[in-house]
Amino acid sequence: MGREFKSPESVSNWKTIPNFPAGAEEIILYRDENSGTYARLLRLAPGFTGTDKPLKHDFDEVVYIVQGGIVDRLAKKPYPAGFYAFFPEGLEHGPLDAPVGAIFIEFRHYKAKGKK
Repeated sequence: MGREFKSPESVSNWKTIPNFPAGAEEIILYRDENSGTYARLLRLAPGFTGTDKPLKHDFDEVVYIVQGGIVDRLAKKPYPAGFYAFFPEGLEHGPLDAPVGAIFIEFRHYKAKGKK
């Protein structure tokens, strides 16, 4: 892969995300095949509506809003570009909508088995 900087589109194309509401696409920037840990860009189209239920993961997640903004439907709060969140494994969060669209960078970290 090398050490040089490159545009995400030079590594991969935007791809729809299986089992995700319509209007969401991703580019995987990095993936550790052993642990499952990865970093991605997540793009939500203007008018994106998330799931009806909060999300809950089996990994720690850090999300930074690069562009646009989202609305946390449960908390009834908008978050513009420049905001970030940390969701530890098992914490319910969201659901999220993106009335104006959004681009996030997400880091999803799977802990080593037996080391929670």
